[in-house]
Amino acid sequence: MNKNVLIGIALAAVVVAIAAAALLMNKPPSGGATPTAPSSVEKAYLYSVRLQGGQAVQMSAVYIPLKDGAVYGQLTPQGSTYFMVKDNGVINILAQGNSTYQKYTYFSRLMEICSNSTVTTTVAGEQLTVTNSQCTPSAAQLPTAKRFDELVLLLQGLPGPTSQSHWQRSGTAQTPFGQATVYTNTTEVPIMAGLNAVLNYEKQVLQDGTVYSLKIQLAYGTQVAATMTYTLSNITAVTPELRNVINELYKDVSAKPGGGLDILKVAQKIGMSYDGQWPAAIVFFDLQCPYCAQLFKYNYTLFQGHKLVLVDLVVHPDALPAHEQLRCLYQSSPKDVIPTLRVVYDRFLAQDPNYTSTLPQQRCSFDSQAGMQLATLLAGQNVGTPMVVVVYPNGTYTVIVGYQPAEIAKALKG
Repeated sequence: MNKNVLIGIALAAVVVAIAAAALLMNKPPSGGATPTAPSSVEKAYLYSVRLQGGQAVQMSAVYIPLKDGAVYGQLTPQGSTYFMVKDNGVINILAQGNSTYQKYTYFSRLMEICSNSTVTTTVAGEQLTVTNSQCTPSAAQLPTAKRFDELVLLLQGLPGPTSQSHWQRSGTAQTPFGQATVYTNTTEVPIMAGLNAVLNYEKQVLQDGTVYSLKIQLAYGTQVAATMTYTLSNITAVTPELRNVINELYKDVSAKPGGGLDILKVAQKIGMSYDGQWPAAIVFFDLQCPYCAQLFKYNYTLFQGHKLVLVDLVVHPDALPAHEQLRCLYQSSPKDVIPTLRVVYDRFLAQDPNYTSTLPQQRCSFDSQAGMQLATLLAGQNVGTPMVVVVYPNGTYTVIVGYQPAEIAKALKG
């Protein structure tokens, strides 16, 4: 499936999760009152958002154009998420929810897109703050956006019109804010042979250039999968609360990898821990992961002599009982875990259907969700097994995802 369409669907799901209720501040007027624009230069444009597809979800959004960028935000009783897209190509994201604070700065370098981040959250009852800085190869620069419709398409990750010339004028419409001009666009994206994703866009633009409504319809062939509609509900002055958010978004995150000691503390609480010398290695593993099996069969000596924490990352739900059996072995005889794990993985690679029979028959519960939460915090969408986090005594750390023994060895050398 086309990557852009997948991103759009995924981000739409995120929007649903973080915006399932109305904005707490700057609520639109009730009844039939006529909205009026403030006299101040900076304005906050409040939109009601309706997503239909499977089930209908009502949401809200705020858009604030600035002289050197634009802000798009959503605020709910569960938390808030704001995006600032600067004219200089930097994108800042600020999200705050129950016991979680996240801030990200994305920027372009030569043939790379980089991100700095800081995240404070709670895992397994322990608060940890993690800072990171990383770059990934990319031939394209980060895009910029200024108008409301450009910003929505950028943040939803959807392909579509990128300039006014791509919109076709289709008539006029009356709105509570006056007459609007209607524009449409259809963008098709190949999915597979004989099947395209069809994105139908419609926007209504007021005489001063304000987007009154934006409708995005996603269809596969003739089957409509989802429709998202933004409708302007009010225009207000920027409140002190929003001003604080804007000021914070102007500050780029400047971060080096840090927080490794917090990560290690949480891992030791939820995992199987062994003492040793620095640097420490946190190994996330799944008992149905063939690359984990190779790591422990062929490269287990990499971790000998180091502080070591084994964290169950149950990617395959069918593997949970075996992980619970292994935890019982850890409780009764910790020194036997790694030798037994090597036997189990050896039989797994040999496709022995009873490869877990050497484990205890008892099952001991553990916090598998905490393992997934910690791994996702560190690797994001790239989370997978095996995953090794090498933590240094100064609090810096390195994350290696996948079967990469050479990279693990290099990281463990410091």
